[in-house]
Amino acid sequence: MTMNKKFSVARTYGKALFTEATQLNMVNEIYQELLQLREVYHEVPDLGDILSDDRLSIFEKVNIVKDLENSFSDTMAKFIHTVYDYGRMNEMLDIIDEYEHLYYDQFGIIVVNVTTAVALSLEQRHDLEKRLAKQFHANKVVLRPKLDPSIMGGMIVESEHRIIDQSVRTELNNIHAKLLA
Repeated sequence: MTMNKKFSVARTYGKALFTEATQLNMVNEIYQELLQLREVYHEVPDLGDILSDDRLSIFEKVNIVKDLENSFSDTMAKFIHTVYDYGRMNEMLDIIDEYEHLYYDQFGIIVVNVTTAVALSLEQRHDLEKRLAKQFHANKVVLRPKLDPSIMGGMIVESEHRIIDQSVRTELNNIHAKLLA
C-alpha cells in the first residue's frame, strides 16, 4: 500500500472515530483509551501484522480481537471490531496519530520538540511548557525532549513550522561566520 493511501485510510478512520466521540461527548475518554491501545501496540509491535497474517486461523484472530475489545468501552470495542473487519489493524497506530492530531487541534495543544545538551529537570520542563504555551498562544504544550550533546548548551525548539535555535553551537557558528566576513 502506498504511503498516501495508508495516511488517507488513517485519516478517514481517525476522523470517523473523532466525529463519533464528539457526538457521544466522549472525546477525552476515547483519547485516553487510544493511548492505552497505543501502549498495547508498543508492547506487541507486530500485533497489526499478526492479525493480518494468513497463517493464523480466523478463530485465533477473532479471539485476540475479542480480548482486545474486552479491555475497552463499548464505543472503542465497536471501533476496534470495525477496523479488524476491514483488515486495517496494521494501520492502527496511524489511526491513533490522526485522532490525536484532531484532539490536539480541538483543545489547542501543540507538540514541541526540544533538543538540549543535558536533560531538563521536571521543574525546567514545566517552566518551559508554560513559557512556550504563552509564546505559541496554545492552551497546552506537549514537550518531546531530545538529548544532543553536540549543541553544547542552550536549546533548539521545533514546533510545526517554527524553529528557534538558541544552542551554543549555533551561536559559536554565527560568531565564526562574522569573524570570517
